[in-house]
This record gives sequence, structure tokens and C-alpha cells, in this order.
Amino acid sequence: MNLASFSSFSALVTVWPTDWIIIGAFAALVALDALRAGSSRAAALSLAMPLSVFAFSELSQTIPIAPFLTQFSAPIAQAVLFGIIVAVLFLFIKRILGMWGDNSEGPLQALLAGIACAGVAATVWLQIPALDSLWHFGPQVQLIFGEAYRLWWLVGAAAILAYVRS
Repeated sequence: MNLASFSSFSALVTVWPTDWIIIGAFAALVALDALRAGSSRAAALSLAMPLSVFAFSELSQTIPIAPFLTQFSAPIAQAVLFGIIVAVLFLFIKRILGMWGDNSEGPLQALLAGIACAGVAATVWLQIPALDSLWHFGPQVQLIFGEAYRLWWLVGAAAILAYVRS
């Protein structure tokens, strides 16, 4: 076993910012899932996350729910509420997509689906202050996935997933 190559790899990993390791790990997990079961879950998650931002912002004006939301003032509770919204919308969108194109794709399509979904996740994460309190991305990630490029990440992810799903 060559320990010199291991030490150079560990030195390289320690230089990378933790933000990029988290985003890369999420992209790898989604890509592995897309390689195994197809990209429909990646597409459903990529659609559910931006819709969840809209639904989360509208909860405070919803008549039967607004008084109940005063209990969710802590950032952790708001993050859990956002996670519940994402999960519910994911299940709905997954059911809408149904069995359409649920076969496994090649490694390139799975990698593209993982990258697109990770881009959407990072973009959405920066939009929700409750999630930002859980993990605060550094200025480099905020610049790349922030307000100036938010639309391009969402449109680009939609284009990539449309290509992968076709």
C-alpha cells in the first residue's frame, strides 16, 4: 500500500473548503441514486426544492395555518418545517412523474443529474434563513449560488435534467 499517495490525497482534501465537500458529497449521492434507479428522484427533488421556497414564504399568510406557525419561531423548527414541505412536495412531484422514464441511465447522465440537483440545493439553501442558521456557506459559495446567478442555476438545472430525462 502506497502511503505517499494517501498523504497527498489527504493534504488535497484538507485544502478544499468544507462547503465544496458538502456540495460534492450531495451531488455524488444523487448521482449514485440516479445511476442505480434513474434520474426521476433527482428531477423530483430539483423541482420540489424551489417550489418549497415559494410555499414556505406563503405559509405565514395562510389563514388556517398562520396562528399555528407562531410555535415555529426557532430557526431549527423553521428548518424542520421547510424539510417537511420539501418532503411532501417531493412525494407529490414523484407521483406526478410516475413511471415515466424510470429506468437507469448511464454514468454521464447520472453525474449530470447529481450536479444539477446539487446546484439547485445550494441555490435554495441560500434563500432560506432557517437553513442558513444550520450551515452557513462561505462567501465563495454565496457568490456562485447567490442572488446574481440564482436564475441561471435553476434554468441550467432544468435544462440538464430535461436532457437527462429525455
